[in-house]
Formats: sequence, C-alpha cells, structure tokens
Amino acid sequence: MVMNLRQLSFVVLSAAAFLVSCTSQVQPAMVAETQELSAYEKFVLRSRSYPTVMEVYLDDALLERADKKCPIVICLGQQRGRLYVDNQVAADWPVSTGADTHPTPTGPYRVRFKEKDHASNRYGKMFNAEGKCIDNNADAFTQQIPEGGRFEGSPMPNWMRLTSDGVGMHTGKVVAGKRLSHGCIRLPHTISTMLFDIVEYGTPVIISEDIEPNYPVAYIMAQREIEAAEEAASEAEPEGEL
Repeated sequence: MVMNLRQLSFVVLSAAAFLVSCTSQVQPAMVAETQELSAYEKFVLRSRSYPTVMEVYLDDALLERADKKCPIVICLGQQRGRLYVDNQVAADWPVSTGADTHPTPTGPYRVRFKEKDHASNRYGKMFNAEGKCIDNNADAFTQQIPEGGRFEGSPMPNWMRLTSDGVGMHTGKVVAGKRLSHGCIRLPHTISTMLFDIVEYGTPVIISEDIEPNYPVAYIMAQREIEAAEEAASEAEPEGEL
C-alpha cells in the first residue's frame, strides 16, 4: 500500500513514539505542515532498504559549519552513524560495530585522542619465525607470539579513541547492517577522513541501541515498522476453508 507520508495522522505519530525510542521530541505539527520533502527525507525514502544500505548522505552547506562541538550519533540498531549540525543531519553513513562476541558499549562518550595512522595493539596478524602468517585474526593479549615470530596490528586509519579500553572510530570494512568488529566502530574511509578533520578532544559521541530522540525522520521509520507488521500479519492469516 502506497501512503502519502505528508498525510500521516496523529495515530501514526503516536505509533512512532511507541515503536521508536524517545521520539516524543519529533514535532507532529512540523511534520504535518511541511509542504516539501527535505533533501534528507528524500535520501531516506528513496530506498525501501534504508537503513541497511551503503549509501552516504552529505549536506555540504551544513558540513561547512561543522566543528568539534557537533555531536556524532552511532545507532547500533540501525548500524548507521550521523553527524548533527544545528540539530540537523549533516551526514548519515553506514557503520559496522562490534559483533555479538565483542559488543560495542553504549553511552555518551567524548573523543579522547586521535591519530591519523594507527594500528591495533591487540588484534591483527601473527607470523612465525619463517615470516608465514599463521593467524590473520590474532589476539596479542591472549596469544603468545611464536619464538622468532612477530605480531602485526591491524591498521586503523583515522583513529578516534572513545574509551579507556580501546574502543573508537576508524576506517574499516563496513557491510550495511552487519556487526563485524571487535567492538570498534568501523567507518567508510571517506567518512572517517571527514570526521577526523572535524573532531577534536572532547567532541561528543553518543552510542545507542535505539534511534536518537531528535532523529528528524523517526516518523518515516515508524511508518515502515507499521507497514511491515501489517504485511507480516496478513501473510500469517490462515486461508479460509474450502
């Protein structure tokens, strides 16, 4: 069923508050009165697969005003990252965070340190004395380096450290919607380069399983949840007796 999102009723908006955490800060009146779709709304709407897409959204005008005080939000549930400027989405990109065995911690953080060319001191490749790689996913904290061998830490370009135990943001392999890392937040290289130039010590980074309260298109995502639930319920209905 194709629906006009500009004609969403308060019932749908109430459902949005139920389905998306803390969406009470989304203003229904603003949604109903807006006549034209914003560039960001068009970005979200053009793919029914969002947020599990590799596409990146950039608002050049907002990015020109970005500084170290602008908050970065990492939504684990969506596996998306967003940079806010003046409470508007200036950038939206896919991330790959910690796998189930190494979950990314949630909470408010601040950038503690950044380094352009960084390598992990824990995860990487293990080589024997002959120089042959014997483990390409080694953990130097729990595995012993073979006699005469060496450990080579995984490269982490544009490293932005968030926690005392080594969780941070950096360039890495990203697969839309997939949690792949040892706890860090992997970013596309173009995004990590952009953020590295913006962030400084103290830049706020919020990591949450839920969508952030001020997410400007939470109502769209809630509507998709409703439609998906209705479709699933329809498919589950038993066929009538012959």
